[in-house]
Amino acid sequence: MKHNFGQKSSFNYKLIHENNDDKTGILKFSKCDEKYPLCNLQKEELKEFIFFAKKFESLPWKSIKTYKSFKFENIPEILKPSNIEKDITLSSLRASEKFRIIGYRQEDYFYIVWFDRNHLTYKG
Repeated sequence: MKHNFGQKSSFNYKLIHENNDDKTGILKFSKCDEKYPLCNLQKEELKEFIFFAKKFESLPWKSIKTYKSFKFENIPEILKPSNIEKDITLSSLRASEKFRIIGYRQEDYFYIVWFDRNHLTYKG
């Protein structure tokens, strides 16, 4: 098969990028690290987390990112667990006044890495 470079091809090489900001957020626990696990939360903190999770999973991503109570922030520099790829940017979500959830977004999922109850990983 002969190909003439420089001639227009009938095949369209278009990169399709789907914006998931209209999709409802989903919490995932498969990347939780043992450094700050869910089991370390106190009874009241667990209640607060359940309230947070219900609210989180009722909102589309465009609202999650701007919802004042969540205070969604990307964390530019933070030491990640070894099971998290180096090019992934971690983010912080305020689950309550007392603790943050640290993780990362991938499509419509938010993978929880840490339940940071004392702001030890990120002061935000």
